Amino acid sequence: MATSSYFGRNSFVGAAKEDSGWGTAEYTPDVTRPIISCSMLRQVEKVERANLRVAGVAGLRKGHYLVADRVSGSLELECTYDNVGYFIDAALGASATSTGATLNTHTYTMGDVPTHGTTLRLQRGTSDYSESFSGVVFNTLTMSCAAGEVMTLSLEMMGKTSTDTEGPRGDTTLSFSEPSNENLVLHHHASDLTWDGTTYNLIDFEYKLENGLADRMRLGSLLTKQPVQSDYRTSTLTVTFETDDVNGYKKFIEDKVSDATVTFNNAGAAAGERVMQFNLNNCYIESYTDEISETGLVTASVTFKAQGSGASGLDLGTNIIVMNQNDSAIHNG
Repeated sequence: MATSSYFGRNSFVGAAKEDSGWGTAEYTPDVTRPIISCSMLRQVEKVERANLRVAGVAGLRKGHYLVADRVSGSLELECTYDNVGYFIDAALGASATSTGATLNTHTYTMGDVPTHGTTLRLQRGTSDYSESFSGVVFNTLTMSCAAGEVMTLSLEMMGKTSTDTEGPRGDTTLSFSEPSNENLVLHHHASDLTWDGTTYNLIDFEYKLENGLADRMRLGSLLTKQPVQSDYRTSTLTVTFETDDVNGYKKFIEDKVSDATVTFNNAGAAAGERVMQFNLNNCYIESYTDEISETGLVTASVTFKAQGSGASGLDLGTNIIVMNQNDSAIHNG
């Protein structure tokens, strides 16, 4: 039987808020974004029967059954100042926008998660079909950048099922909406990290939010009910910098606690300026290493962990602030 080949180029995703309720598919995307990679897949879990009967003298088990039908996977995108608000908002849980003279400020804070489901549609490269996944929630958000690179945004996801109108991978080709602005967040836009009165010139940076979500399998269905937060949420900032003194190590030993901030600014003029800022509340150094293993520069790898101290804003633990010209925090540029 002949098979059709296709290529990964031109792959992209569309994401839509499920306004009619979690798991009710919305096929018209609120945003579309080109991808670096996507492993989203419908997972039908199968288990062999446990009884000791075998099929003839060959000794093979006889039969199996289905135990779950769910979707899971990861998504990685280039991070821009103008086009990733949907994903940040859905991962953190809340956002607010204030209007400025030339730029609008979008503040993403920790709200209840998941606030809603997302229908994620994946256009599979040059093939004639896309695949739609309903009830998708974002369990982990990672935004990272290293010297010489562009910032990337990665998501670990879980969901209800695939909801293609013509069977698995049966949806027709998805249309990509070209954004009017696409300003990449680049490594040379970064400021130093500020924490406890000290600045650190970074080699690399990773902001990570883990939402502690779990699916809910019940009798009567192969599908999960709406995932819930079943574990503590965590927000961390992991960085590498040259250890030119003992300051960081000393603060780790003394268990210093302070807010931490890293800001990216493209230094554009007026309306062309773009800002993305990461803030951790009351954070402490969870881990510190500065191993000496060769003759070159000694670097420290440090993880800061946020703590909650109040009921609103940054006091909840963390926020991300983005400044651009979009009217909405759920922007597509």
